[in-house]
Amino acid sequence: MAIRQKIPKALAPCILEVERKFRSLAVRQLTQRGGTPPFQTLHALPLQTVRDTYYDKAGLLSSAGAWIRRRNGVWEAKIRKGGDFTNSQFEELHEVGDIAAYVERITGVQAGEREDFGLVTMADFITTRETWIADNEFHIVRDNMDFGHEVGEVELQQTLEGKGGEALSEVEKRAEMQRMDKRITEFMTRYSWAFADGQPIGKLTAYFKKMGNTSSSLAR
Repeated sequence: MAIRQKIPKALAPCILEVERKFRSLAVRQLTQRGGTPPFQTLHALPLQTVRDTYYDKAGLLSSAGAWIRRRNGVWEAKIRKGGDFTNSQFEELHEVGDIAAYVERITGVQAGEREDFGLVTMADFITTRETWIADNEFHIVRDNMDFGHEVGEVELQQTLEGKGGEALSEVEKRAEMQRMDKRITEFMTRYSWAFADGQPIGKLTAYFKKMGNTSSSLAR
């Protein structure tokens, strides 16, 4: 009788995202040579229209630092791993099974994609998004929401895989995100002419304030 060898399940790549918010651009239009020093490179991406629907269950996910959303019909989960309101560090989940497992771990609800993972809608809005890629890797984003709010972000994203079939440890993830955050800080300091001073207000915070929702304290 042949012995069937067990094949280990492939590990999904780990997607890390680090972002720093800014209130608005300090220039009317972002261009490569709009200030000193100029960007090494600057490439504008096509204008996007994004519909985001955010979900939660009695604030459990927000309290855990997680945001589950459906962006233009595609499910995403952003799980906070560090940072604060202005500079945030996340691990992103895109596989439906991974999102369902995470939601069940936090809420205790076992439900699939068709049941919205047992969650209810807490926010729904449309964003007009301008994006530039600066110095070949830093994403500069300016978002204008349909409820009259603007906020920007500088983002770095890394897709990593564990070594030897082992998943990355939380220590390894945090160390990598700290390096990414340091690079964003240096980038924004170098090109400070592009970013306006002032405290940024996140899109969910602004949305809840507009709607008179007390959940704004949990927003990002």
